[in-house]
Amino acid sequence: MNKWTNKEIVAFDKAQTLKNRPYNNDKTTFEEDNQVFIRGAKGVNDTKWYQAGTQNGGQIEVAGQKFEVEYQAVNNAELIKDVTEAFNKKYHGQYPIDLMVSDPVAQATVALVKK
Repeated sequence: MNKWTNKEIVAFDKAQTLKNRPYNNDKTTFEEDNQVFIRGAKGVNDTKWYQAGTQNGGQIEVAGQKFEVEYQAVNNAELIKDVTEAFNKKYHGQYPIDLMVSDPVAQATVALVKK
C-alpha cells in the first residue's frame, strides 16, 4: 500500500470535486496518517459506485492526476464521526452538505487507499 504524499493531500483538500471511477467486475469504470474519504450519497446499498468500488477497486482523478485505489468501507463509528466533522468544515453552507452528513450517507463512508 502506498501512502498519499503531502502534495497529493493538498490537491485533495483544495479540490471541490473528485472524479470517482470504481471498476465494474470486468475492470471497466463508471463515468471521486494522510487519508482521503468519500461518501455514497444514496447510502451503502443504493450507491452503485460504492458497491463496485468496495468489491473491485478503481481509479480516482483529482487536479488532473489519476490514481489507482482500493475503496475500503469505514465501519469505525469514531472515524465516521471525524469524517462528518471534516465534511461540515470543508463544505459548510454548500449544497448538498445536509445530505452528505446524514446518518445513512455517513454509513457509506469509504477510505480511498492509494495502490
